[in-house]
Amino acid sequence: MKYDQKQNPLWMGILYGTAIYSSIVLAILYIVSAVVATVLIIPMCIMFVFVLILQTRNISSAKKEEDVDYCLKTYFIYKYIIMPVELICAGIIGASIFVIFGMIIHWPEEDLIAAFFALFFAMIIYMIIAIIPYVLIVFAVIGLPCFISIEYVLGITQKKYGISSAERAIHFLLQMIPVLDIIDGLYISIKYWNRGRVLAIVSAAFTFSVVALVLSIYFANRF
Repeated sequence: MKYDQKQNPLWMGILYGTAIYSSIVLAILYIVSAVVATVLIIPMCIMFVFVLILQTRNISSAKKEEDVDYCLKTYFIYKYIIMPVELICAGIIGASIFVIFGMIIHWPEEDLIAAFFALFFAMIIYMIIAIIPYVLIVFAVIGLPCFISIEYVLGITQKKYGISSAERAIHFLLQMIPVLDIIDGLYISIKYWNRGRVLAIVSAAFTFSVVALVLSIYFANRF
């Protein structure tokens, strides 16, 4: 498969995102109308699997051609598309952990030690049943195109620029942390391949804009 025969990751990413977010909406609507939601979610799942298989083949073809550009483009497109899902899941987990610590702080002092150990073990159990499925589902399935593409980029970066196996492992581990994965991806893209500068500027501007908006709403409500 030549380069011009590989499907553009942008339109495929759009289809991918449509399948993911439509499925989420339909899952919410399932409470209202189970029959309608079930009927509509089937084609979304089919489209998701179809795009996933096709994009995986495209990345495999790009690997054979050592087409780093295609893999980087694919990585960033898909990573930005699934970023809201990652942030929502991470936010839910973070908020739950924050609530647990809040319960410990406000627990009666005489029972504080017992409460700490009880909630500590409860947190461990919670992390096992919440974080592990989150990692497996969101990153292993939805983020599969990102993992495959960045794994190849790291491999060719190690081969061409001589990064150590430890550095490669650290970069790969950072890909499992929402927000840090994008920062790490941009770092690799800019430092080693001199690509992604415009994307980095846009990402920074977008992040600062969102933070400024959230802070302005917070202070407006507070004061």
